[in-house]
Amino acid sequence: NAYIKHIIGEPFGTITGRIQATDPSGNLIFDDQGRAVAAPEFVPIGYGVAPWAGGLNNAFSYKNFSLEFLIDFKAGGDIFSGTNLRMTQNGKTEQSIIGRAGETPLHITGVTNTGTAEAPVWSPVDRDLSPYEAQQYWGRLGDQSNGISSAWIYSGDFWKLRQLVFGYNFPRKMLANTPIQKVNLSFVARNLWVISKHIDNVDPESAYSAAAGAQGLEYFALPSTRSYGFNLSIGF
Repeated sequence: NAYIKHIIGEPFGTITGRIQATDPSGNLIFDDQGRAVAAPEFVPIGYGVAPWAGGLNNAFSYKNFSLEFLIDFKAGGDIFSGTNLRMTQNGKTEQSIIGRAGETPLHITGVTNTGTAEAPVWSPVDRDLSPYEAQQYWGRLGDQSNGISSAWIYSGDFWKLRQLVFGYNFPRKMLANTPIQKVNLSFVARNLWVISKHIDNVDPESAYSAAAGAQGLEYFALPSTRSYGFNLSIGF
């Protein structure tokens, strides 16, 4: 459904895929069953490498206690979500509820070809799909041969509370008559909180491959693991 390509004149790590086809007037094309029709060519649909990344590290201390936290972010990149594609195809996402019986109808607006491939006649389409047609619509949207790749492009922007460290320095008087000069005990937690993101169901840092230049593709990757632990530091 999507490929990472390095194209002359485009940013490094360009995500390419199919978009929905349009008629000469720019109207979206649907088939006679209400399914989106894909344009045949693979074109740039996103950029997998975020141009902006950074963080904010703060440290505070009061008497023998200390608190340090790190917030980091990425901005400007995109992600193609194979997870959302497959889950929607199988009716496992909130998005796929649209169009089901008793739910909000799935409405399409565009044109359909009532002529032939050689002599198309573009007739207006502006209607709700039946529950069966909606199921077919979501299924086709993620189809490997005829799907709309651009439907599964999301912003890869995020802010995360990456690390929190709460420490205590033991008083020097407790270390008297010992060769130990300093003892610090810290509680450390990592990947605590996704403060904000723009993609449902998956971690925006998920990646299909760790290969260089392959950023921007995601397919059922495990999210970052939250961890907790203690550090004991002893100085002589």
